[in-house]
Amino acid sequence: MKSLQVIPGSHKKELFSHWHDGVFTGAVSDEIESERCQNPVSCYEPAGSVCFMHSRLLHASSPNGTELPRTMFINVYAAEDALPYGENPLPSIHSGEMVWGKESGQVRSTANTLKLPQKPKGASFFVQQANQD
Repeated sequence: MKSLQVIPGSHKKELFSHWHDGVFTGAVSDEIESERCQNPVSCYEPAGSVCFMHSRLLHASSPNGTELPRTMFINVYAAEDALPYGENPLPSIHSGEMVWGKESGQVRSTANTLKLPQKPKGASFFVQQANQD
């Protein structure tokens, strides 16, 4: 089984669409993968390990090939002035909780155009990637 694979530095590049032919796939296009993902770095850690990564980092892992569950806890940690563009499909009682600092009353924004993800009907967008949503 392949480990988590990442493309170092890709989080500093442009944003890539996860929509293809009008369908949200949760993945970059085959063209972007062949152009940008030729030298992945494998991340091997024992079960129960924690991985912190930028949400824009190009990353992938192979499907779970075992009968054992491969559970994942995704935690989003962002600056106070970086507000979400949409609702969290699986909100927590801690959503929007400030960890440090004071509320600024400002919104951070950069010059990007992006299409919002499709809300998954299941527990995550992994069901969308498997065309099971």
